[in-house]
Amino acid sequence: MSKKQPGYICNSCGDTFFRWAGKCPTCGEWNQVVEIPISSGGRFDESVPNKLKKTEKKYSNPIPIDQIKGESFARLSTGFTELDLVLGGGIVPGSLILIGGEPGVGKSTLVLEISRHIGKSGKVLYISGEESAAQIGIRSKRMGIHEDSILLSSEIYAENISQMIADIRPSVVFIDSIQTILKESLVNQAGTVTQLRESSQIFLETAKRTSVPIFLIGHITKEGQIAGPKVLEHLVDTVLYFEGDKLNYYRMVRAIKNRFGSVGDSAIFEMSTKGLTQVTDRHGLFLSNDSVERSGSVISSVLEGSRALGVEVQALVTKSSFGQARRMAEGLDTRRVILLSAVIEKFLSYPLGEQDIFSNLAGGLQIDEPALDLAIVASIVSSFLNLNFTNKLAFLGSGTDIPSFRKFGRCRGFGIGRWIQTSPASH
Repeated sequence: MSKKQPGYICNSCGDTFFRWAGKCPTCGEWNQVVEIPISSGGRFDESVPNKLKKTEKKYSNPIPIDQIKGESFARLSTGFTELDLVLGGGIVPGSLILIGGEPGVGKSTLVLEISRHIGKSGKVLYISGEESAAQIGIRSKRMGIHEDSILLSSEIYAENISQMIADIRPSVVFIDSIQTILKESLVNQAGTVTQLRESSQIFLETAKRTSVPIFLIGHITKEGQIAGPKVLEHLVDTVLYFEGDKLNYYRMVRAIKNRFGSVGDSAIFEMSTKGLTQVTDRHGLFLSNDSVERSGSVISSVLEGSRALGVEVQALVTKSSFGQARRMAEGLDTRRVILLSAVIEKFLSYPLGEQDIFSNLAGGLQIDEPALDLAIVASIVSSFLNLNFTNKLAFLGSGTDIPSFRKFGRCRGFGIGRWIQTSPASH
């Protein structure tokens, strides 16, 4: 047997090295280079694909692009009109879709809800490497799912799952999660860069060959990114992020990448003990229900894909009890709040240097949108001056094409204080 010597691979980009480094020379990420075995001859083990390996050339002749005929296909509905919109009109046959989200946010519940609808007209194959069939059965009974066409399996080897898909030919396949799947010929543990890359490549080939759409459930890191190399997101056709506060009822699905539709659209769901229900009326969802006008609370709107979403920006400005004033934001970019508070102090001469500023986006939303700048500024000044704004007034700061608001009497480029609607102004 050949003696094994240490080699190293980056968990972020997948590049390989012969010595360890704290910072990956390729992608620049820190603490991502881990040890893998290589053979004594100096070549990496079979667990790392050899890109330079010579293979017999077997390929079909290339054809001119104008002679390629487009294939017509019918998209498969998920049972949720909002989610179908995010996917670009439904599930495309043969597509590979990646869903990422925090633990406990409801990824397994979402795929069971989709299985409920698709299982009424076709077969659904649910591969679970994290839970047993009995555990999934308990959840399905609580959700009222009793379709016999939903098939459960605890298989974890990618080659066996591929053969299972080819034999059963289900309407859709769910793999929960990709971090638990192994390629049998590799020696690496489940969840490593090589296993994720090679297993996903098998499922991609299987989806294209059988025209069966496959959903991959993925974990995310503490930074909020899907665990594994970025090549995983490049391989799949669609990347969905399932977001939401576990202490809140609402969940949001966003499309980060979609080869068969637009990106940026979102679907909102409400979590209950019986599962997920889609929210079709989005306009007042993240606004306060009461009609009481409070200082520091203003209304704005952001563009989520092709549709607008009403939001409420809240701010609390109070005298600092410590030497250095604090700036904290929830749902907003803290650095943007710090910048805007400095702009207010510089151009509007409001003494915020000794004031603690707490900014929040109501409803547990996480949005980094420059169009909210004017609303953030208005909420901060409203709280500082203890000035209430009417609920019929909205603040939109998305450029000079939208009428802005400015201070009555003197304008510094921002609409602060007593407001009148004026012609567009640069801000």
